[in-house]
Amino acid sequence: MKKIYLLSLLVLWISLSFAQEKYSIKVKIDGFKDTTAFMSYFYGKGQYYKDTASIDSKGFAHFSKKDTLEEGMYSILIGSNKIFDFLVDNQELSFTTSKSAPIQDMKTKGGQENIYFYEYLKFLNAKQKVASELKETKEKSEPGSEAYKNATKSIDELDEEVKVFLNDFSKRHKGSFTVTFLNALQAPEVPEPPLLENGAKDSLFAFKYFKEHFFDGFDFTDDRLIRTAAFYEKISYYMDKLNVQVPDTIIKACDFLLSKMANSPEMFKYTLNNFTSKYEKSELMGMDAAFVHLGKNYYMKGKAPWMTDKQMKKLSERVKALDPLLIGKKAPNLIVRDTAQKKMLQLYDIEAKYTIVYIWSPDCGHCKEATPKLKKLYDKVKSRGVEVFGVGNDFENEHWIDFINKHDLNWINGSDGGDFRSNFRDTWDVYSTPQTYLLDENKVILSKKMDIPSLENLLEYFFKQDEKEKNE
Repeated sequence: MKKIYLLSLLVLWISLSFAQEKYSIKVKIDGFKDTTAFMSYFYGKGQYYKDTASIDSKGFAHFSKKDTLEEGMYSILIGSNKIFDFLVDNQELSFTTSKSAPIQDMKTKGGQENIYFYEYLKFLNAKQKVASELKETKEKSEPGSEAYKNATKSIDELDEEVKVFLNDFSKRHKGSFTVTFLNALQAPEVPEPPLLENGAKDSLFAFKYFKEHFFDGFDFTDDRLIRTAAFYEKISYYMDKLNVQVPDTIIKACDFLLSKMANSPEMFKYTLNNFTSKYEKSELMGMDAAFVHLGKNYYMKGKAPWMTDKQMKKLSERVKALDPLLIGKKAPNLIVRDTAQKKMLQLYDIEAKYTIVYIWSPDCGHCKEATPKLKKLYDKVKSRGVEVFGVGNDFENEHWIDFINKHDLNWINGSDGGDFRSNFRDTWDVYSTPQTYLLDENKVILSKKMDIPSLENLLEYFFKQDEKEKNE
C-alpha cells in the first residue's frame, strides 16, 4: 500500500513538472558579442524588464525560464538601446538579425505572428527610406518647380502604395494579432466636410469625425493589446487631446471607454485603475469629480473585484471625503470661534456675493507667501461683495493671532482654541495648507485650491458676468 502511495506521488510530481511551461527565446545578433541582453515587455504605460541573458562571442543569447510569457509585444535591448521588437504567440521563438540592420536582416522561427509582423516592418522600413529622400528633395526644391512637383507627386503615390499594401496585408492575415495591433494604431481618414446651409464648409466636421471614428479599428475584446505600444498611447491621446478637460466631459469619456472594455477583464482593470489614479492626482481644478464618479460607480458598486478589503476601505473613505467638496456642490458649514474665543462663527451666517474660505497656518511656508497676497486682493475687492473667512488650522492660536495683527488681516478670522474642537479638518479635507475655496452667495463651490493670482482672475471674470447680467 505504501509503495502504491509513493508511486502515485511520483507520477503526480512528474505530471506537474511537465505541465509547467518553459519559454525559450533564442537570439543571434551579428555585431554584438560578450555582453548582456535584456528582454522587456510592454504593459499599459510602461515597459518592464522580464529577463536577462549573456551574449556570447558569436552573438548568441538564450532567454529561458520555467515561466510563461503572456502574449503581446516584447523587446530585446542591449544596455538601454532597443534592438528589435517581437510578438509572443509561442513559447519557443528564435530571431537572427544584425546590429546594423535589425529589421531588414531579421529572420524568425517559431509561431506565425513574427513572420507577419516583420513582413509589415520590412515593407514600411523600406518605404520610409524612400519617403525621407523624397521629402528632402521637396524641401530643397523651389515651390512650383518641376523637382518640387515631381517630389510631391511621388510622395502622394507612395502614400497610396502604403495604403494598398496595408489593406491587402490585413486581408491576407485577417485574424492574426499582428493585424489587430496594426488596426489599433490606425487613425481615421477624414473625408471632405459637408457644406452648411450657407454654402460654407463645416469647420467642426473634421474634429467631430476624427473623434467619433478614432477607435474604429480598435478591438476592445482583445486583452493582448494592453501588452503593446499601441494601447496606452491610443487611450491617452483620446482622453487628453480629443476631450475638453472639464469634469463632465472627462467623466463621459471614462464611461465610454470602460463600457467598451466590459468584456476584457485585464484591459478594464488596468484602465479603471489608471483613470482613478490620474484623476485623483490631477492638478486640473475640479477633476477630482472624475475620481469620485469612478469610485462611486465602479469600485463601490462591486465592479473592481481585484481590490482588497483594506484598499476598498481606503478608497471609499477618500471618495466620501471629496464628494461634498466638489465644484458645484454647496459647501459644508464651517463652525469655529473668533480670535477672542468668545463668539461662534459660522460660514453659513456670512452674507456676501462671494466668500473666500481660506484655511491656513502661520507656520506654513506657502501660507506666509500667499496670505499677504490674499490680503492685497481682499482690500481691492471687498467693496464688490467679497468676504474672506480666514480659518486657522493650528490648535494653538498665539502665532496665528500675531500674524493676523502684523498683517492687518481685517477679514473674518476664526479657529479652534481652548476646549473647542471643530471637525472642519475632516469635512474640508485639510491635508495641507493653504486651502482656498471660492463660494457664491448660496455657498456653492465655484472653485478651489487656486493660487491667489488665478483667484483674482476668476473673480474678475465673475464680476464681468455679473455686470453683463445687470445690464441685460
